Amino acid sequence: MIKRVIGKILQTSRVAEYEEVLQHARKQGYVLCSLKDWYAKYRDTEEKVLILRHDVDYDTDGAFRFFQLEKQLGATSSFYFRWKTMSSPIMHEMYQNNFEVSLHFETLATYAKKYHLLKKSDINDRIIENCQAILSDEINRFEQTYFKIYSICSHGDKRNRILDTPNHVIVDQEFKAKHKILFETYDANILSAFDAYISDSSIYSSFEWKHSGAPCKMIDEEKQTICLLTHPIHWNQSFFKNIRMFFAIYSDNR
Repeated sequence: MIKRVIGKILQTSRVAEYEEVLQHARKQGYVLCSLKDWYAKYRDTEEKVLILRHDVDYDTDGAFRFFQLEKQLGATSSFYFRWKTMSSPIMHEMYQNNFEVSLHFETLATYAKKYHLLKKSDINDRIIENCQAILSDEINRFEQTYFKIYSICSHGDKRNRILDTPNHVIVDQEFKAKHKILFETYDANILSAFDAYISDSSIYSSFEWKHSGAPCKMIDEEKQTICLLTHPIHWNQSFFKNIRMFFAIYSDNR
């Protein structure tokens, strides 16, 4: 355990490695874009697309650094912020530059913590309906505070793993239609449209790429539609920041 903690605190920045992936994709003729742009512009085309999605679980500053890099490269991407990571100046700058900025919701997990739900069997229709009403309020609050959103993204909380139930179980077609949401990022029809779906991982998993494998390998194999999910906290590190993030994650998991 001590070795894991020390490794976490001593992490150094890996943003240059992320830039190498983007530069490699550009050289191979890929469009670098957000989920929203892919859905609206490239979903039914023959273009090779690298979709860039960022789940901002903890590191808002890291998200801004990714934004600056992608803007410099002429890319767009999707940033999904939890309530605790939202920053109005950063989010508005992203939005004004045609990046997608939206809600990383954790409604069911938050409800389960509040009411001490610990088993999958605790999640019944009444709780689903209650959580849908709460998420409706969250979406309305987000749009009143910031701007209209067209997709939302479920956060994977430790409580979701305990319950073996993801937050997006509360989002159905009727709910999306009500809020004019085009998709939730874990919708089956969205995931099935990708030729490769890749996620990063933490130092605890040796930063290995999950699901489809390394992005440069998928690019070299010319997979037409690649979705690359990253979490800024795994990339934009420095010593004092690592300490802050470590305690933020520890507090969150408690």
